[in-house]
Amino acid sequence: MIKQKFHISTGQEIKPDRQALYSLFIAFLLSVSPHLGRLPVWFILLAIFVFGWRYKIITTNGPPPGRIIRIVIIFTVLFLLFQHYHTLLGRDAGVAMLVALTMLKFLELRTLRDYMLVVFLSLFIVLTNFLYSQSLWLGVYLIAVIIVLFTVMMYLNHRNRQKPFAMLKRAAAIVMMGLPVAILLFLLFPRLQGGLFGLPSDSHAGLTGMSDTMKPGSINELNQSEKVAFRVAFNGRSPPVTKKRYWRGLVLENYEQGVWKEGPQVKAIAGAVSYEKEDLIEYSILQEPSNQKWIFVLDMPVSKPAELKWGTGQTLRSMEPIRERLQLQMKSAIEYKFTGISNGVRQRNLDISSVKGARLTRLADKLYREAGSDKAYIKAVFDYYRDNEFFYTLQPPLLGDKPVQSFMLDTRRGYCEHYASSFTIMMRLAGIPARVVIGYQGGEWNEQGDYLIVRQSDAHAWSEVWLDESGWVRVDPTSAVAPERIEYGFSAMRELMEQGQPLGNVAGERLQAILAGTLFSRTIKGVKLFWDGVNTRWYKWVIDYGRKNQNGLLRWFGFHQTDWGKRVFLLLGLVSLVVGIQAWLLFRRKKIDPAVRQYQKYCRRLCRVGIVRSPSEGPARFARRVIGARPDLRERVMSVTEAYIAILYAGNTHKKQQQRLARTVNKFRPGH
Repeated sequence: MIKQKFHISTGQEIKPDRQALYSLFIAFLLSVSPHLGRLPVWFILLAIFVFGWRYKIITTNGPPPGRIIRIVIIFTVLFLLFQHYHTLLGRDAGVAMLVALTMLKFLELRTLRDYMLVVFLSLFIVLTNFLYSQSLWLGVYLIAVIIVLFTVMMYLNHRNRQKPFAMLKRAAAIVMMGLPVAILLFLLFPRLQGGLFGLPSDSHAGLTGMSDTMKPGSINELNQSEKVAFRVAFNGRSPPVTKKRYWRGLVLENYEQGVWKEGPQVKAIAGAVSYEKEDLIEYSILQEPSNQKWIFVLDMPVSKPAELKWGTGQTLRSMEPIRERLQLQMKSAIEYKFTGISNGVRQRNLDISSVKGARLTRLADKLYREAGSDKAYIKAVFDYYRDNEFFYTLQPPLLGDKPVQSFMLDTRRGYCEHYASSFTIMMRLAGIPARVVIGYQGGEWNEQGDYLIVRQSDAHAWSEVWLDESGWVRVDPTSAVAPERIEYGFSAMRELMEQGQPLGNVAGERLQAILAGTLFSRTIKGVKLFWDGVNTRWYKWVIDYGRKNQNGLLRWFGFHQTDWGKRVFLLLGLVSLVVGIQAWLLFRRKKIDPAVRQYQKYCRRLCRVGIVRSPSEGPARFARRVIGARPDLRERVMSVTEAYIAILYAGNTHKKQQQRLARTVNKFRPGH
């Protein structure tokens, strides 16, 4: 019965035809397509070579390549893979080798077994896509690819082949039948700590994140990326205004040869920070994998979760590199005051041993003498940026071996790194402790999901100076030349720059009109934000579903964490129930022959006028009784009966005969 239901062939092996080859080729391309951007360019030439040769074999009935030729081709491909990846192991090289060898299998397709092997290898290639991404779109696409591969598998094993759409429909039904069981196993199967197997060493190579050093160009590289760094939910509270959204990541205190680095990694503890209760904000961060340890939190964090540790300068970091999404509950104060500084920290943040340039020193001395105090000096440096034609640009000129002096006195063009670095050096030259902080600034509010999106393009650098009466004070010199960067975010500033608008001098109404965009751009932005909300929920409830989530679900059903016996009983019971219901729906009635279905329809119409057929009454005998009761129906009754007998008993199952019976029954109206 199962074989009849799903048309599984028996008996002699079916020989694949040309249509089977074309179908297999399309299914293979669909399974490989998500990898196309990751494979070496020469794979295009390999595909042309393999499939061109295969096409010649089909059209000319020529022999496939011999064993020696196949061995030479295989070793050539392996050599090229090794030259490209410098290994045959790992995620990238392993996936590329699997794709290449599956492609080469097309050269020796002969028997049904060869075709089925390519189908199974393609299914494995589908699985490898999840080593790179687990997005919702990819999941939906790969389910569709699996349905296509099942269709090819059915075509290869189906003797009396149906139309492609009918077979595709059957394959989709098979996949959909397996989904309920898959969902139950996903929800209830015991979750293990870590993976079932170790991921290859290069599996995190594509993760992007902020470096622990800052030099000209390092943050600008991140500014070019629209990838999400993290998302923030404020637990029903409105987020801080854009100019107060500083996301603290790393504090850089050592300056050597134009590069800012972290200070010595002694055992860091939380600094003494005072704040008012109304300035405290509680929020939740969902940080994307970065393969780094730093956690980016709203300036200034005042507490930490147990799984984190303090870093230099009131920063936070994880124990291990972040290679999976990490959700954290945090507390920060948007207004705060540090109450003390150690002598070692003060001296480290006054170091100017690597600063080069006598002209720069003279400039700092001149400005401080004219200012007369630390606060006035800070304002004087800001005024120097504003009054001496400094520009914010993403393509600054090279600075040479005296980068800060060249920037302050010659080029006067740069982005946040240049301004944060030069301002910090200017403070130290005047005897004011100062350091660089790198992280993110701004973020885009998603009303669809009620959370903030902070992207890599929001990467930013600013300064902190120590004032005896105020403690560490955040100072952002970028605001002196590009206030739009701080008030509206990097994307808004980039929009102004692309339109040739002078930063810092755009009128308010004009600025709002530019940032509002066109109806089309607003629509596209809304769609993107909506999809980000959907994808975020997918990651949160599906991809990141772990032991903690599972325990919460089971507790909701009344099963405790240690009730392994009850868990297994629940899982087996539910799976058995689902399979039982599916089996009952599948086999509750036998498949009715189309001719029988039409004849039953004919009998029901006669029943409405009082002529009921006995279960033991054959079609010919019933026809005679109907004609005796209704002579006016003679011609139509005989037409239906003859067509039905020809199909059911004479074996005339031709499609035209089936259509003739269906037309005759549809026209049969005994009540008229």
